[in-house]
Amino acid sequence: MPLLCRSRLWLAVMLVLAGCKSEPRESSATDTGTAAAPAPRKEPTATPAPSKEPTPTPAPAAISGTALSYLKPVDAQHCQWVRQPLPSGALTDYTFDAPCDESLLSWSPDGTQGLVFSFAVGDGAQPRTWLVDFAGKSGKPMDLKGLPGGTGGAGPDKASIHMVGFDAQGRPVALVFVHRALEKGEGGERFITFEGQRYPVKGGEGLPGLALAYRLEGTEWKRFEAKASFFEPESSPGVDVLEAAKALPVQTFSLFGDPPGQEASEGAAQRLEAALPGQEPSGKWMSLSTPGGTLHYRGRRDPEEGTFFPSAPVRWEQEGKLVELEGLTAKEGDRLGFQARGGLLLVVALAGETKSAHVFDTRMNKKLVSVKDIESASFSPEPSGP
Repeated sequence: MPLLCRSRLWLAVMLVLAGCKSEPRESSATDTGTAAAPAPRKEPTATPAPSKEPTPTPAPAAISGTALSYLKPVDAQHCQWVRQPLPSGALTDYTFDAPCDESLLSWSPDGTQGLVFSFAVGDGAQPRTWLVDFAGKSGKPMDLKGLPGGTGGAGPDKASIHMVGFDAQGRPVALVFVHRALEKGEGGERFITFEGQRYPVKGGEGLPGLALAYRLEGTEWKRFEAKASFFEPESSPGVDVLEAAKALPVQTFSLFGDPPGQEASEGAAQRLEAALPGQEPSGKWMSLSTPGGTLHYRGRRDPEEGTFFPSAPVRWEQEGKLVELEGLTAKEGDRLGFQARGGLLLVVALAGETKSAHVFDTRMNKKLVSVKDIESASFSPEPSGP
């Protein structure tokens, strides 16, 4: 090998060896006493040590999009709160130990959490509440012991919790009734005394008492409103006298409200009578507009209560034709409920004591979801905040 090449090769080896040393070695004196010059070296590139910190678990994705919410009985004492994304998707559910037909639902404004309130049925029964996180697929009981009636309705005040739900700011709020005897002042005025304070009573009949509103602040329930009211009979105002009750968002729809839509036009009624003759004469045809066409249904009069309610038969009017709703097996006289969300329509049918829910794409006249033997079916509220 030529001398020049060997010199270059030796220099390269020395540079590599010098770069592998973590500390420069002190130079030694030569035989002549002159200090040797340090060999050139290459600074090593630091290799970061592997992190010993555990990889953080990503936060669960926020719940979003249109979904069907309902309660599904597991057995007599257990219930499942189900969230079904629409038009399709994986179910999310939470099981709690209370009957479905004794439970009320509430959603937080951002749509990420829900509250189940199981009201007490029977003397001394204890109400219960669960906080449900559908994004995290988890839930836990909430403590109601700090509320009047939180341990049951026993005691001289006969307190009872009527509702626990989220307010518009996402805070848990409880509405409570406490029975108290009426008192009269020297001038004949009536009032109720509670915790050392007088509350005036203006008219009314029934079981007297106070309607109270509490808000959960940290781990404590704090009362922020109280008004005298009457309970029993059912026509009494109860907790509805509270501003807090009026402010609670309505997040489910009732099968016993005013029928939706308007009375069908004369031409539409004639077409329906010709296609579906023999209808009960006290009823009338109603029409409900949807993005995919008009929905017609038969409105009927309750023979006992005299109320007017939606019933079968039900038909789409599409391109001049009357079309049945796929899979809807409601019979004449069954009570129906309708809820619209964008191009989707939810139909809830009550046949005797059995409820079913059916979701349709109105633009395609296509059934997306059908569930039977359920309670409290409705579209999940759309998030109202960021």
